[in-house]
Amino acid sequence: MRAVRKKWMACLLALILAFGSVSGSIGYTAVSRAAESQRYVIYLDGKEFEVSAQDYMTIYYLRNDKTALTEYLRMVLGERMPDSFQSIGGKILTTDSIEGELFPAESGEDARPEFLISDKKLLAYNGTAQVVTVPDTVTEIHSMAFHGNSYVKAVILPESVTKINRYAFYDCPALTYIVFPKSVSSLGKNIIMECKKLTNIVAPEGSKAYTYAVDNDIPVTTGLGIRFRNKKCYLLEGDSEKNPLLNCLGKAVWKSSKKKVATISASGKISAKKTGKTVITATVDGTVYTCQVIVWKKTMDRRVSQIIKSSVTKDMSRYEKIKAVHNWFVRNVKYDYYRYQLGRVPAVSHTAKGALLKKLAVCDGYSYAFQMVMSKLKIPCRFVVGRSGGVGHGWNMVKLGGKWYHIDVTFDDPIVNDSNENTTPYYTYFLKSSSVMKKDHKWKKSKYPKCNSKKYNFIK
Repeated sequence: MRAVRKKWMACLLALILAFGSVSGSIGYTAVSRAAESQRYVIYLDGKEFEVSAQDYMTIYYLRNDKTALTEYLRMVLGERMPDSFQSIGGKILTTDSIEGELFPAESGEDARPEFLISDKKLLAYNGTAQVVTVPDTVTEIHSMAFHGNSYVKAVILPESVTKINRYAFYDCPALTYIVFPKSVSSLGKNIIMECKKLTNIVAPEGSKAYTYAVDNDIPVTTGLGIRFRNKKCYLLEGDSEKNPLLNCLGKAVWKSSKKKVATISASGKISAKKTGKTVITATVDGTVYTCQVIVWKKTMDRRVSQIIKSSVTKDMSRYEKIKAVHNWFVRNVKYDYYRYQLGRVPAVSHTAKGALLKKLAVCDGYSYAFQMVMSKLKIPCRFVVGRSGGVGHGWNMVKLGGKWYHIDVTFDDPIVNDSNENTTPYYTYFLKSSSVMKKDHKWKKSKYPKCNSKKYNFIK
């Protein structure tokens, strides 16, 4: 998704300021009536839908990003949402029939406040600070409040904040971490999205934000001290990956004690060379932080062990272990998309070796490899042979809590914008019942366990 750039932000802000401070409404100079006399409507291919003032503002933000706009409209309109649309427009209607358009002519770069706050709600942050401390008069963070801000690296929320709405931190390219107070009791869906440099969040253990981090596979710390994400990093020969410093805004100087074992780049990427152990140091503002890197021989068994060592902890539940392994495959294995398009997929891409050692596979390679890791964890797992979209397809079933569920790791690692570089885990086919899977998967049901439990169907 592309960011909405500064001139769009300025235009929106000008509209808000022209309208006044009425609870986050959007408007412009020709519209100056009281909030209670207004209706906010949008038009999808000419069909009218009434929305709230806040949703109207968010729709304005997203109007040039069809993908994000469509997703947001689905949440706002629910069953009213048409299957598709080609055009969008909107108006602010008053009781006196004075109308304002959703897309008025843009104004210049007017002076604007750093924090746009109305009724204790932070509607937008427009400043250029790298570390932002939200005023303690704020109790709620509005949807898209930090959207597209390229300056912010850290956000500190005060104890006064109790609610954070969906997409509050959307497309913040420099955002590194967020500090959440225990007071936050309401978190919308996808409060953090498209923040590529986010390393972690800070939250009290047991808090709503801490649970959000765990559920969304975001590293979380309970304090602001700098530390490596992993004290030990396990790699196979030829692997490259980062072990980021959490809570760190300063520039690190990296060093490896044994460069023949592993090197580290100026950006912090570790490259494993040969079997052995080395210590990686990161020096930040005169303080040295260390982690140990263990490099193993490149074999199938070692890869399975490496996945478990890197992703699974002893205190995890079976559910958490399955999710962690599912996410490792999404982040580390690419679908052999381009050769699939050419009809030239090599035999190795259909095997566990393709997924585990080459990190390039198609559906059966993903599924065989996933089954191998489940076997090592002593979690019952089946390989399912079937069809999807009219072609042959393979996926898995796992047993959890005495019941069987479908998992399609391949489909949860989708081709995004015609690229096989996706590393964002999807959960569309994670622990689903047969009632969900049968919509686009076909298999011979008599050959496999029944997957009737709908316990995890809500996970998207």
